[in-house]
Amino acid sequence: MQNNHSRTRRTFIKSAGAIGTVALAGCSGGDGGDGGDGSGNGSDGSGTSTGTGSESVAEKLVFYNAGSLKYDPGTEKNIERFEEETGITVEVNEVPWNNLKTSLTTIWKNESAKVDAFNGPTWWLADFVASDWIEPLGLGDSHMSNYPKNLQNLVTLDGKTYMAPEFGKWGTYLYDQQHFEKQGVSEPPSTWDEVVSTGQQLKTGDTSPFAFTWANKDVFTFKQFLYQAGGQLFNDSNEPVFVEGGTKVMDFFTRLRENDLIPDGISSMGEGGAGDTFIAGQLASVESWTPLAARAFEADGWSKERVGSAKPPKGPESRATFQDTNGISVSAFSERKGAAKKFAKFMTTTESSKTNMKVEGNPAVIPAVYDEPEIKEQYPSWLLEDMKFNLKHAKSETYLAQPQVDDYLSEQITPALLGDKDPQKALETAQSNIKRLYQDIGLL
Repeated sequence: MQNNHSRTRRTFIKSAGAIGTVALAGCSGGDGGDGGDGSGNGSDGSGTSTGTGSESVAEKLVFYNAGSLKYDPGTEKNIERFEEETGITVEVNEVPWNNLKTSLTTIWKNESAKVDAFNGPTWWLADFVASDWIEPLGLGDSHMSNYPKNLQNLVTLDGKTYMAPEFGKWGTYLYDQQHFEKQGVSEPPSTWDEVVSTGQQLKTGDTSPFAFTWANKDVFTFKQFLYQAGGQLFNDSNEPVFVEGGTKVMDFFTRLRENDLIPDGISSMGEGGAGDTFIAGQLASVESWTPLAARAFEADGWSKERVGSAKPPKGPESRATFQDTNGISVSAFSERKGAAKKFAKFMTTTESSKTNMKVEGNPAVIPAVYDEPEIKEQYPSWLLEDMKFNLKHAKSETYLAQPQVDDYLSEQITPALLGDKDPQKALETAQSNIKRLYQDIGLL
């Protein structure tokens, strides 16, 4: 059902041209009315530029990385491989994550060619494509068939691929086997109800039974549990429809809070904070976004024997995780599209995906990587099995006006999480605000 929903809604992205993309991503990058791919840069629709041709002999390209390469050693290693194998120099601009979308928006508002390629999340795509700011990559089936269908659908808009998936950051359920054994719990919970029932046994004065990333990932975490509850943010008519499923999520959160099964500071627990707390032995189990298992293997007092992994506890509908894959896209204003597209393809091959997982621990977005001998040697089979399962069952939605939609959600769900606001009223308020937003920009 999710895949059909995703495919159906692809058509509204480009048809949103009449709305006015100022409301969607801050400004307009072109009128998209030439019948081509909407890039406004002479593409023939295949992903190969028919412009000046300078990109075919480019000796360098400018790549905007989300954050410092110090914290992205997998990306850094693959850039080194690309330079060695192609002779093309990659000039990396390390842009803080919180500033990257704003920086790109400012550049493209002025139709500047200063950036050729960037890496970022799939959930930026709708606004960028509607604004005609990124270029179809022209990746054929031989490349795209490496990815699972759910991920192919997510980066394909109006029949064209706009992002090459680089590495995964979907939710992973980990638990402390040492703590479980001490408390007499023989296996991890397999459902939401079991999270609550086993939580009573796992709770100690120093250790909370369960936690999840919130803070800077509140909307992502909410969506992960929403998909587990069988809900979604929007239907095929662009109407927000998350209240029913979201109420089930908030009911689960309320049970966790009222039974003292999550930390008091859960609302301020960021992506790194959840991992730090788990490593410190203060969490019995966690749903985390970071490559936490690989980190725990090397941490003091930890080992592969202590780290436990399981499929996410099943909600009313499924064990889905939120698809937070990062990928590489090419600017529609680049004057070196040939080199940039070559870079995007190279950085997302099976070999590059394997390198990223080996060096940094990021889950591979290509299922075949999990069967590579080097990966099997580095990671225990039980962890690889769960990571591969999460890749297959990860879900997401691509929707317009993403920052505004997420802000409307965020401002309501945290007070509801903390018990400061009635959950159903909070969700109804968020849904009403998003509906009004979509009416204002002409989607409804």
